[in-house]
Amino acid sequence: MKRFLAIGLTLTLSAGLTVAAAGTALARPNCDVPDPPSACDDSPTEPTPPPVGSDKYPTGWLESWEYVGGAVRVSGWASDPNGGPVQVTAQTAGSPAVTRPANLWHVERNGFVGFSFTVPSSALAGVHTFCVTANNVPDGTQPVPEVAPLSCPQYRITPAAPSGLTLSTGYQEGRRTLDVTFTDNSVREDNYRIDLSWLQTTPDDTPTDPGLPTTPPGGPSLPIPQPTWGAPIPTTEVGVARAVIYGTPDTGRRTWHFTHMPQAFVHVVVVSNEAGLTSAALSGGISTR
Repeated sequence: MKRFLAIGLTLTLSAGLTVAAAGTALARPNCDVPDPPSACDDSPTEPTPPPVGSDKYPTGWLESWEYVGGAVRVSGWASDPNGGPVQVTAQTAGSPAVTRPANLWHVERNGFVGFSFTVPSSALAGVHTFCVTANNVPDGTQPVPEVAPLSCPQYRITPAAPSGLTLSTGYQEGRRTLDVTFTDNSVREDNYRIDLSWLQTTPDDTPTDPGLPTTPPGGPSLPIPQPTWGAPIPTTEVGVARAVIYGTPDTGRRTWHFTHMPQAFVHVVVVSNEAGLTSAALSGGISTR
């Protein structure tokens, strides 16, 4: 009887091993299919992504600005969902930045989120840009948003206009003359322009050349700029005539003496050119008859 039991136990163990081996052999192909189950996936484990920061950008608006005598005044509002007050920075080219809190009462926003302050700015002639930004209020998470730009406006300063125009006429060697005297107030100009125009009615009295600049008869001895001639004065035409004279950069009282002037009413305009801009015009008129 014991012999039969031993034989039976042996057969049972053999059958179990056979089934286990068969089961293992059948399981391998499932790990080789294109999309294996996770238990069979041998690819590297992906790193856990970093947490997404909850910090929010500040918002705001530059509502008004004004350039006054070497400074720009900026006004508006700025707020941040994470707290406050928001620090607002204004920066102009060539001047230190100015930062102030947006902690003034703002009626439309119904809160202490307003700002109004001045920042130094260039007073030189030209087109200037300044920028206003709202600085982020961090909530402690990463990444921290950068500053939020509110606006980058431009303002324009025209060159200083000439002043003190005086005109006088006379004769020199039988020719009519015109003296144009003015004060050049621009200190960084590219040049200044004198524009002479008149209605020519007598072709036999037209000038043959505009003459050379000299000091007025009996006037002070002034340095004479080297002229750059623009449109020539017509010599035989009847109608509107014009002469444009460009003077070299200078500052102070200037006098130009023109000879061979026509018999007409001469209109005179003087402007300064600086940084690509033209000053307000200084104008006057005089008869050479």
